[in-house]
Amino acid sequence: MQKQDNQALRAYFRDRVSQTTGGTREQSTRQPLGIGSLIGSSFSIMLRQLLPVLLVGFVTSLLGAFLAWSMVGIDAALNLESDDASDLAGLRDLVTACVDVLVFAMTAACLAQLTYDVRLNRPVSIARYLLPALKASPAIFLQNSLLLIVFVLTALPPIITAVYFDTIVISLMTLGVLPFLALWGCSVFLVLAPAVVIERTGFGGLKRSWSLTKTYRWQIAGAVLPVWLCSFAIALAGALPVEFLARQGHTAWALPVFAATNALASGPLAILASLVYARLREIKEGISVDQVADVFD
Repeated sequence: MQKQDNQALRAYFRDRVSQTTGGTREQSTRQPLGIGSLIGSSFSIMLRQLLPVLLVGFVTSLLGAFLAWSMVGIDAALNLESDDASDLAGLRDLVTACVDVLVFAMTAACLAQLTYDVRLNRPVSIARYLLPALKASPAIFLQNSLLLIVFVLTALPPIITAVYFDTIVISLMTLGVLPFLALWGCSVFLVLAPAVVIERTGFGGLKRSWSLTKTYRWQIAGAVLPVWLCSFAIALAGALPVEFLARQGHTAWALPVFAATNALASGPLAILASLVYARLREIKEGISVDQVADVFD
């Protein structure tokens, strides 16, 4: 009898503590995100559906390269180094950055739908993804552009400080802070694209991503970092043949190599975003993958 009373007393005080700490008990018992599973699934889906993923990324990247070429020239479109230090150089960089954001918006919108079809063992149909992706792309593009502007404005002070003082310590601090800042921003707003495509949140995608990723951002960063590094390595490796072909005057070959490299680099990250989005909704809202994907039916 005494034992039951002690258990009741402990339960009472546990309830009182959880009420006064504003849900600390719930936070401490939250489900893990499953970093390893998310990373593995991202590359698994990429490899299982390599042709469709490459096709989506290749076409959007190639169209983006032609668009940038028409506005700022072939060197800027292919992200080749230039000796031009005039005011127009900054404008060219801005144009190509906007085109890159637009390309990723369209790619992420298509791959969000492809990811759920693969997870549910449904047939992949790129044609079926186009209309929802086209509808979602403007909102994704504008919100990602806003994030890019905020990041540039945030990064300018440490960069200017490093250039002005020109010391090794400050330069190293800048090199350390900026990647960390970019990784944090990517973790907070990683699920913007799938939220816009699946929930049709429109320009509420930033708010929705902020809400969903809350309390899981460090875990998301742990999933994003290795995928991000892999994508960066692919982009870096692809830049070498692109520059060689372009400098030799073989633009007709440089463009498809550039587009294929972008497709390989952007695919895993876009797929990871969709998987993280589904996992967060499963944890926080109790909504399964098949319920999330019902919007496409």
